[in-house]
Amino acid sequence: MSPPDQDAPIDDAGAADAIGDAAPTDSPIAPLREIELKLDLDRTALDALRGHAAFAAALAKAKAPRRLLATYFDTPDGRLAAHGASLRIRREGRVRIQTLKIGSGAAAGLFDRDEWEVRVAGDTLDFDALAATPLAKLFAKRKVRAALAPLYAVETRRRILSLDESGAQARLVLDEGTVRVGERSEPFCEIELELVQGTHADLFRIARGLAEAAPLSLGTRSKAQRGAALAAGEGPRIVKQVPPGLTPAMSAGEAFQAIARACLKQLAGNEAALREQRAPGAVHQSRVALRRLRAALSLFAPILEEGPRRALSAELKWMADQLGAARDLDVVIATVVEPMRAGDPEDPALVRLSEAFAARREEAFAGALAASSSARYRLMQIDAAAFVEAGNWREGANATRDEPVARFARRSLRKRAAKVLAGLGCTPTAKPGRRDTLAEPIGKGAARRALAALSIEARHDLRIAVKKLRYATEFFAGIFVGGEAGDLSAKAAGARHEATLDALEALQEDLGALNDLAVGDRLAASFPEPDPLLAEGLARLARPDAEDAAAEHLAAAAKAVKRLASAKPFWA
Repeated sequence: MSPPDQDAPIDDAGAADAIGDAAPTDSPIAPLREIELKLDLDRTALDALRGHAAFAAALAKAKAPRRLLATYFDTPDGRLAAHGASLRIRREGRVRIQTLKIGSGAAAGLFDRDEWEVRVAGDTLDFDALAATPLAKLFAKRKVRAALAPLYAVETRRRILSLDESGAQARLVLDEGTVRVGERSEPFCEIELELVQGTHADLFRIARGLAEAAPLSLGTRSKAQRGAALAAGEGPRIVKQVPPGLTPAMSAGEAFQAIARACLKQLAGNEAALREQRAPGAVHQSRVALRRLRAALSLFAPILEEGPRRALSAELKWMADQLGAARDLDVVIATVVEPMRAGDPEDPALVRLSEAFAARREEAFAGALAASSSARYRLMQIDAAAFVEAGNWREGANATRDEPVARFARRSLRKRAAKVLAGLGCTPTAKPGRRDTLAEPIGKGAARRALAALSIEARHDLRIAVKKLRYATEFFAGIFVGGEAGDLSAKAAGARHEATLDALEALQEDLGALNDLAVGDRLAASFPEPDPLLAEGLARLARPDAEDAAAEHLAAAAKAVKRLASAKPFWA
């Protein structure tokens, strides 16, 4: 791809305003701290937005839109993207601006990046300007310089509005445009909100008002990320858990924000795959993100406002429930129905069973899609981000919130591990140190008897407690494993963390498998009046080896309990 034609007719008026309040200089400037809230919308939503009084008033006063044309550079192997950076030359009239951005959205909709901008004469990168940035060593490499090339272009029609609401003021940038890579293109429409006057809470209040007027959702991708995906020929990805990036220097409150941001990013990041590809993996990972965020709210309950925390957790559970039916059907279809059908593809009863489950799955998926597109869900996301970034829990004195995260994590991990182990018939160590195990030794026979004695409800509660401990173990890993927050070596802490996590994952998996053995029966019962062929197919769902399978998973779970009890704390 070649850089844009220098003689293309692009508006020149007000070019400097398009990148900030001041025109760029001819030399590198100190990094500008860019904090913005990004909202995605369909172009048809613009008509609905005109019904928002403040937006309509601001639009009437806005200057004519400008055309911007940006060319983005990277190496074929994505060296800049791997560093969380983007490099572009943007053309605004006759002015060309080279911009390096480092950092990515910390959460869905929230972007916090450093920028280095300099005016350049043409469409060739100014490497001298890049020598004053944190990636100077990378740009100093001859091979990197030679490999940097234009990968994609972004054409944008931009309007800048000033919104004034209840004493707060925000700068609203409305971008309609197209990302192009050769003959391929992808349209986009997005809003960036930047606070001019007021508080972070005001910014989210303004965003919520806009989302109440039109179907807006928190944005997760920058223009650079859109272009990189198009250049790579990638469709929407299924996003697995996003590392929160905790460090020992954080306070407990900062750690909660980092974890919650990662969960929100995972949730919003799966929306495209959910809606466009109807991917089972996107359903699963969306539920995982919701569960992880609920677990974080529970884990950090001592520092959060009780009422808003519970209200948010209830909304997250509502959305998880909307996805639950589709997920259960995906599991049964993949693990039971499809293997049965593959064994005898022409069997009329199995053909009918497969068709019935496929139709039921479509129905459940339609419900999940409707929920993910609903105003309730969109507003829930904004409310969640507002709670994390601007909730009242951040105000005033709170010793627990402001204590070092390592101290908070040790206390939380000890408490949750003791709860899980006590529920398994173990005797937890009161305050395990570096040489202690988490509980007194327990044999597989004793562990199995303890598990077998649990009621279905108690086993369900235990699985939830195990899941919460597993998430906490994952959340806090970076603090103790190589994070220099404990008195163990990085190797020892890593080995202990891996052993604890492996035991928790195995225990959760086997408890889940025991639950899944009954899912087929529950789903079979959801067909109240099956026709004869379907009735015959449903009858075959009952696994003849169910009793043996349950015994097998019970034995495996007991083994995992023994391993967990004998694990040593990685947080010592």
